[in-house]
Amino acid sequence: PDTLLAVGAPAGAPADAALAQSRELLQRLGALYGPDRSHVLVGAEAQEDTFAHAARGRGVLQLATHGLLDAASPLYSSLLLAPGAGGDGRLEAREVLDLRLDADLAVLSACETARGRVGAGEGLVGLAWALFVAGVPRVVVSQWSVEAASTTTLMLAFHRARLRSATGPAGVAEALRAAALALRRDPRYRHPFYWAAFSVVGDGA
Repeated sequence: PDTLLAVGAPAGAPADAALAQSRELLQRLGALYGPDRSHVLVGAEAQEDTFAHAARGRGVLQLATHGLLDAASPLYSSLLLAPGAGGDGRLEAREVLDLRLDADLAVLSACETARGRVGAGEGLVGLAWALFVAGVPRVVVSQWSVEAASTTTLMLAFHRARLRSATGPAGVAEALRAAALALRRDPRYRHPFYWAAFSVVGDGA
């Protein structure tokens, strides 16, 4: 069965509604997968070196934190984590290249994580590309700046849809579509801004 590493709401990040929503999302995902199948890192525990160690052997990686896009140098695009002895608090795409990840899926529920720069012969170079190089075959990423509350609802629906299948986890694209449709039925989130930001990059099975 899928095992989850959920990381985010790092210490040192701006204390705003998005941070509070990230913490709620991670805690609820930990409860959804259960204590035997999940490891949640929030606050001071959400450090770069802790993530790199805890990610080994996990099937699903969920990172719920701020994304920092560097359009000029996409390998310096990063996810904000907690500073510590093993890092400066920014997990940059160039650092992800050096990781060896066993995960089947990574979900980046931050802003603009699908963006990057087109490289000749390489496609769109950015955070998703770096995760491919690190060994993750499929990544869920966002195409624009997302709203915190609707993203929490969407991500919970997505993970539930993946885990609901009696024959094993549902396909990533199928689960994301089901989550988007569920969110669209909520009167608060009918506009595509809320449910259409995320897409599957890589193998959508």
